[in-house]
Amino acid sequence: MYTISEVSKRFNISQRTLRYYHEIGLLLPNVDPMTNYRYYNNAHLIDLQIILNFKKMGMGLDQIKIMLENIHSENTNKHLENAIDLEISVIEEEMDKLMNRKNNLLRLKNGIEINPKMMSLDIHRLLEYITHNDIDKDNTFSSDDFSLEEIEILKNLPNLDNPADIHSDMKELLQMIRRGMEKSNDLLEQQIYAKYIQVVPPLFNGDRHLEKKYFDILEESLLKEPKVIPFNQTFFNYMNQILLKFDDWRS
Repeated sequence: MYTISEVSKRFNISQRTLRYYHEIGLLLPNVDPMTNYRYYNNAHLIDLQIILNFKKMGMGLDQIKIMLENIHSENTNKHLENAIDLEISVIEEEMDKLMNRKNNLLRLKNGIEINPKMMSLDIHRLLEYITHNDIDKDNTFSSDDFSLEEIEILKNLPNLDNPADIHSDMKELLQMIRRGMEKSNDLLEQQIYAKYIQVVPPLFNGDRHLEKKYFDILEESLLKEPKVIPFNQTFFNYMNQILLKFDDWRS
């Protein structure tokens, strides 16, 4: 048998912690009724080592207590396996929440990078959009508007609401457009058009009519609900102005 002092030194754990484990029913030593001294046998030491190892794995004391109860049950392996499966499901749920939180923060960062001069009202609107629009929502295209061949092309378009889909050239284009919307000039408009031609038509396999039809429909949909963070009516008005100015086939 070991005293609480001996166990404390052996496992480098405070006596106060050992008393707390006793109070919450996690580790129950033998108690001398005459002296109220706590004594630990080898089985207690094994349980304590299990507790410490589970703590290293990041488990809370409530979960560890459940694990120990299952270890001490008659059908140890089956009960322990069920407890482990339950703990894994809790961890996976927490991981999903953390990943969703990370993605939303990346979306916020992406929106700020595209429009660095956001005011508090703009950030509020962006946060409202992010919290009410799922990043993984499917893009659906009506067969009333597009042919099946066109829909296959559109399915491969990058999701501008997802930072992972926006490559450096696309981000640069969006940033240039934002700068032009604030203060435009002929040189910047030429640069925007050149970058647009470099980035956008290849996304539509060079089909400029499909490209125009897509953005026309997207612009119309803004009257119902926003689709992606960078787009609003001012954005489309400015881009249409540039495209009409430099694109002969649109005239």
